[in-house]
Amino acid sequence: MNICKKFIFIFLIFLSLGVFAQQNLSVPLNDNVYFLLENASLRGILPTLPAAKPYTLSFVLDNLNTVLASDKLSEIEREVFIKTYDRLAQNTPQKWYETGYYTNKFDENVKLPIMVGFTWTSEASINCNDPDFSHEHWIDGYIKGDISKFFSYNFNLGGSLMDLSRKSYAPNTYLKTWDGYQFVIENIYTHDNIVEVLSGGLRMLPELAFSAFDNKIGVNFSRISHSWGYSEGNLALSETSRPFMAIETWLYPTKWINLNFITGTLEFESKTGLKEEAKSFQTMYSALNGQINITDYVYIGATGSVLWPKRIELAYMNPLMLPFLSQSLVGDFDNVQLGLYTGFTIPSIMNIYASIFIDEVNVTVSDFFNKDRNMYAVQIGTKSPLPFWTSIFSFQYTKIEPYMYSHPLTDVPWYDKPMDTTYLNHGQPLGYFLNPNSDEFKIQFESNPLWYLSTNLKYTLVRHGTTKGSGKVDGSSFDDPLVYNPPEAEKDKYDYQNAQEGDLYWKDFLHDGVYEWINSISLGGELDCRKWDVPITVGLTYTFSYTHHTLGTKDSIKNINNAEYQNKAGNYLTLSIKVY
Repeated sequence: MNICKKFIFIFLIFLSLGVFAQQNLSVPLNDNVYFLLENASLRGILPTLPAAKPYTLSFVLDNLNTVLASDKLSEIEREVFIKTYDRLAQNTPQKWYETGYYTNKFDENVKLPIMVGFTWTSEASINCNDPDFSHEHWIDGYIKGDISKFFSYNFNLGGSLMDLSRKSYAPNTYLKTWDGYQFVIENIYTHDNIVEVLSGGLRMLPELAFSAFDNKIGVNFSRISHSWGYSEGNLALSETSRPFMAIETWLYPTKWINLNFITGTLEFESKTGLKEEAKSFQTMYSALNGQINITDYVYIGATGSVLWPKRIELAYMNPLMLPFLSQSLVGDFDNVQLGLYTGFTIPSIMNIYASIFIDEVNVTVSDFFNKDRNMYAVQIGTKSPLPFWTSIFSFQYTKIEPYMYSHPLTDVPWYDKPMDTTYLNHGQPLGYFLNPNSDEFKIQFESNPLWYLSTNLKYTLVRHGTTKGSGKVDGSSFDDPLVYNPPEAEKDKYDYQNAQEGDLYWKDFLHDGVYEWINSISLGGELDCRKWDVPITVGLTYTFSYTHHTLGTKDSIKNINNAEYQNKAGNYLTLSIKVY
């Protein structure tokens, strides 16, 4: 592309910013633009971007603009980025949209943009080996717009019909899509974790967003998903977690310092009754992220987080106060965590990253790696941009220690019953989505060969201690928290500080019981039919999964396959359709 063409394109970019934007709103984490920005960063076209996501629309557009001004893109790749920019910046109306500018009656020269519309999403999944079928259908309506160049809003509401079964989804893949609880059609007052009959659901993701000084400062009052990190699923705050109502602030005073803070209300998982269950889960969440970009391609960061029973606690609401220090100042009634992450990029070759997330450890004890009381998660990985299409190849290893993300009920002086501060939101981890006492090897190839086609090929091996049967491994479930204050008569059994080999709170991964080994390979793709002026995207994913079991002792690991722990295979198909 010659200089004249670049100038014309950049001019059109700036011209389009005034058409329809909602520039201060966040771009949803499932948007493909994050993959494209990551690819550009790996290739050295962009520097290291902030670890805390989502990004605002204006921030995304600015970075796409930088990429498009580069001479490192092939013509096919340039078209991928141009079409993505056009989709996000112009919000081209489709036939079911009603959009326009509404004039301020006090000043006819001030015109406020507003967009009204809806999307329809349907997804169906089936396990071909054990015919089990799930389907869900959502209609999501929205009204969004700008009040000024600094402030944007998005009001939305979705409703659905669904009939779900966990058996129809490949292991460790299903994520909830509804808020609160499901309404069983036969009995509108019945609700549960996942109701395997025809049910209805609701969801809302409202957002009030302010940003200024080219996104150097911002405040977002919303109920949206977040992701803090550079991995495929993060340890501290992952894109796989359920959204929650929160106030988020960020401060980027220079390109080498990023500060993010969030405080919000977590949501309980209703299983038997609304009010009774909620009494124990009155939980707030605060987290602080500080990142230093040593160079454009070397970074180091830290996170501090706390789950705390609801009260007016200013220490956990101050963006510049460390949560783990606050806990000791206000009393040890809360569950605090600390995370560290680092990484570096060799442009056009690879990015190497590592992180650790700590819930509770005692570094002074002997046999550190064998004591259950040391609860942490670690993650290492590498990503490489491939020299064809717009592609990324990645490898990642994640280890979640026993009892990680779980926490026993805690007595607090301002409630008449123990409080739950487990690192969960609506029954799903805020951090990595695996259960405690698991590890995972993941190899993945992602590509955007054409602007209207994305593909994904992935292999994972998950090893996890079983949660039932004669070979059950303690600490492998969120419902199995470590006991801190056992009855006097059982103190020897629950002595987590001095556990010895063979004791309850002594861990030896793969050697202390029965473990399930889940091998999965999946191939998927999504086709954007707007290429042919049809406002539909279609996705299809096939997954083959095979699970076998091993019985581990101190000296050996052997395969087992019996009535209690049966090997099983599954062939899963998932079809999704979204109408804009």
